[in-house]
Amino acid sequence: MIKVAIAEDHELLRASFVSLINGNEQFDLIVQAKHGKELLAKLNPKALPDVVLVDIDMPVMGGPETVRRLKSLYGDSLKILTLSVHEEYFVIKQMLENGSDGYVSKGVSARELFEAIKSVNSVGYFLSNRVQNVVNKNRLNQEDRIKFNESELAIIALIFKEYSNVQIASELNISKNTIATYRTRILNKVGVKNTVGLILYALRTGICALPTEE
Repeated sequence: MIKVAIAEDHELLRASFVSLINGNEQFDLIVQAKHGKELLAKLNPKALPDVVLVDIDMPVMGGPETVRRLKSLYGDSLKILTLSVHEEYFVIKQMLENGSDGYVSKGVSARELFEAIKSVNSVGYFLSNRVQNVVNKNRLNQEDRIKFNESELAIIALIFKEYSNVQIASELNISKNTIATYRTRILNKVGVKNTVGLILYALRTGICALPTEE
């Protein structure tokens, strides 16, 4: 069971998310708060949630500061999924650069919300299709692309497909420890904090692309 916490200032919206999550036996909602400061105060370091849903526009302590504080305190001990009505690239980029592991619109279906929570928990990142399309439209110039070798490109492509280190190792016939070393080196090369930052870069440079709709 995935333990979940949520910080959302809009009472009716928060109640809606709480109802959805509590209605799914795969999840256990252990903390709910109306802003980041209350969330931080309610979290028990000895019994942390697996995934925290964080709104952007909250009073007292908003999403960007909340994400920074959570990552500073707990690192990857918990995963953060941003919930927002904003779909502008600079807002998405800000939250991901602050350490959020995923980004999803508040208008998503219950199915996609559940998929997002499970993906962030198991794979380490999630970007909804709508968010990926926004990122994809903000391409970097070719001259700004970092040079990767063949092995690095193969690993990036499999990370983009949500393969775990074990799955990548099996696919490329390389040890899991070697894949972990490659992953860390790639993140450092790009200058990002986490997998979702790498996905953001891969989309913006065209290294990876969304599937074309038929």
